[in-house]
Amino acid sequence: MNLHDNIVELFGLIRQHNRTWRNEWAKDIESDLSISQVQALDILQAEGARPSSYLSNILGVTSGGMTVISDKLVKQQLVERVNDPNDRRVVKLEITDLGKHTLASIQDKRVALMEKMFSSLSEDDIHRMLNIYRKLLPTRE
Repeated sequence: MNLHDNIVELFGLIRQHNRTWRNEWAKDIESDLSISQVQALDILQAEGARPSSYLSNILGVTSGGMTVISDKLVKQQLVERVNDPNDRRVVKLEITDLGKHTLASIQDKRVALMEKMFSSLSEDDIHRMLNIYRKLLPTRE
């Protein structure tokens, strides 16, 4: 196979792995939350209140997709919308105590799923994959 064919195959395998991850998530995690909703909670817990536009950029979803994600999180009382004290036009999402508790309850299951998904790889394989993905992703400043 030539380089082009290998890249096309690699892309297909990455998509297939992502699909498998989402299917396993739905089966193993036993939560009403999607992967994107949990990722949004992760970001809010780690970084504090953020505008939806920031989250949509990080998660790689459209503003409409982020509205759906945030509406569901607000409805479940896992996040709340708060006005920015410096600019009342800016509305941010902030994780609630219930959101933090829910995220903590999912964490062990999520780690177990990650380990399951990569169980066929050696530690050296994991390090090589990390190095490759770091090269592929643009550096953030």
